[in-house]
Amino acid sequence: MKKRMITLAVCTAVLLCGCSSTDKLTDAVKQAAEQAAQNTATKAPEVTATPGPKETSLAAGKKGTIGDWEFCVKKAETKKNIKTSDYLGYKPGKGNTFVVVTISVRNNGKEAATPFPRMGLENKMIQSILYYDGDYEYKPTQLLSYDKDLMNKKVQPLTTQKGAITYEVPKKVAKSMDKLTIKIGTTKESLIYSLK
Repeated sequence: MKKRMITLAVCTAVLLCGCSSTDKLTDAVKQAAEQAAQNTATKAPEVTATPGPKETSLAAGKKGTIGDWEFCVKKAETKKNIKTSDYLGYKPGKGNTFVVVTISVRNNGKEAATPFPRMGLENKMIQSILYYDGDYEYKPTQLLSYDKDLMNKKVQPLTTQKGAITYEVPKKVAKSMDKLTIKIGTTKESLIYSLK
């Protein structure tokens, strides 16, 4: 297609020039070729770097914010079982134990909302994920009748709720608290707490 356009432009220039001087013919051919080249040239698309998610590293006991939420991871401890009453409780699977992370959450928004919902839009839903050695990922275990469980709990505006998020992990993982981090946030913004 490009070759045909250039050839057509050159032929048109030759016909228009007719028997006139060779300087005019040469100028007309050059001008037609330049015009055809400009019309067929494509501009390279501009490459812009996509910014990665914003991550803020914090030590336990420090406050961090994501949107209308203010978080503070207080401490983490291991538990062989969690009692919900004198007769009922939760036990982890064989070879596993619970890592219970105590967190305070403040809702600075204007409406009651859930900081850790069970479902939602990935880019808006705040999640809490436990990482072991930076590679191994553990999602929270929701303990439905445990009154301290923060999973799927509503927090009223301008109030602070203190509670726990529980993870079921292998005993080997729980013994290495210095290798554990907790990530709280969305796909765009998160707080990374060291549990040392």
